Amino acid sequence: YNDFGVDVGFAYDRKEAKDHGEGGKLVGASMENKRILVVDDVITAGTAIRESHKMLGTVGAKTIGVAIALDRAEKRSLEDPVSAVQAVARDLQIPVVSIVSLPQLQIFLQKSPDYSDDVLESVTKYRSQYGV
Repeated sequence: YNDFGVDVGFAYDRKEAKDHGEGGKLVGASMENKRILVVDDVITAGTAIRESHKMLGTVGAKTIGVAIALDRAEKRSLEDPVSAVQAVARDLQIPVVSIVSLPQLQIFLQKSPDYSDDVLESVTKYRSQYGV
């Protein structure tokens, strides 16, 4: 708010509903009939995002997109040839954007003198095993 003068409410999802205080699963500003950007660190299988999307829909909110810190670009499953991120975008029909992707991180590690070859090797091995 201080930098741009825009007051944007936020809420977070607690794992278990409470019957005291604010109660419920959502804590924070009302999401009722709002357009929502879901923010998370990573998407593994997309389960948490799908659950949030469903829960927000029950209060009339519209999920307009998902922002994640890191797209690990990993396979969702052997049966689905797309990444977990691609599957969420496809299945929920919303954009999913990341701050950085694993391929970008890999390029950074190749060029950076600050990390040992072991780090790059570990990321490369992970990507070859689990990546799309």
